[in-house]
Amino acid sequence: MNLVAALGLPFFRVALLASLILAGIHAYLGFHIVRRGVIFVDLALAQMAALGIALGVVLGVHEDPVKSYLLALSMTLVAAAGFAWLRRHAQRVPLEALIGIIFASAQALVFLVLAKSPAGPEHLKETLVGTLFTIAPHKVTKTAILYAAVGALHFVVRRPLFDITNDPEGAKARGRRVFLWDFLFYGTFGLVVTSSVQIAGVLMVFGLLVIPAVAGRLASDTPGRALAVGWGFGFTACALGLLGSLALDLPAAPSILVALAGMLLLLGAGLGLARRRA
Repeated sequence: MNLVAALGLPFFRVALLASLILAGIHAYLGFHIVRRGVIFVDLALAQMAALGIALGVVLGVHEDPVKSYLLALSMTLVAAAGFAWLRRHAQRVPLEALIGIIFASAQALVFLVLAKSPAGPEHLKETLVGTLFTIAPHKVTKTAILYAAVGALHFVVRRPLFDITNDPEGAKARGRRVFLWDFLFYGTFGLVVTSSVQIAGVLMVFGLLVIPAVAGRLASDTPGRALAVGWGFGFTACALGLLGSLALDLPAAPSILVALAGMLLLLGAGLGLARRRA
């Protein structure tokens, strides 16, 4: 099935729009994550959001979108504050190790929380692969508004955020309040991830945050060009992944993740050949 024919299907259009919105904000956030060297922070935040969703199932509020979202958001904000605080101890214990502990613990808790729920396996699957093809259009609209607000805020405070991302020790020496700026970054990151997990699941969130950013870094050392490559890379992979999912009757989010990984391999091979010839 080609893209023109697929666009004739309402559910495909909604899923494609949601994927492009997710790719847009996550490619930018992923740029910061890759430069900061905290690759798995997104997995940890996404898993904390999944833990909040699991708690909503057990408490019987998962059908209430407001209460379910607030539970997921509260868990991600707890993790965001923890990541901002843990930077102070990164010299003694690698930050990635602490992030890994939070991720593994949150994942274990999700399994334990849902173990006694009759619908536990289905909800567990949703936290991993999302519900792209069944998402309601109004939810996509709300998500787009939230992401636009986060993007606008990050644009306003881009100088201190990029300063800390590129040179945290130098930023601290220059008087930047690193903890507060880190909490703002991880807190808004948590807002995005909380919504993303409910739509696309943990796996696709991780893929969209890391793989386009890595593709951008491979293609260019200039931040603007790297972001542009990351956005184009993410948009293309989302379209190809959804088309493949529709044609082969496969889950949408894992298909996009495989498309992202495959395109990254092709990009790496292409850049390697080009540099050898040069």
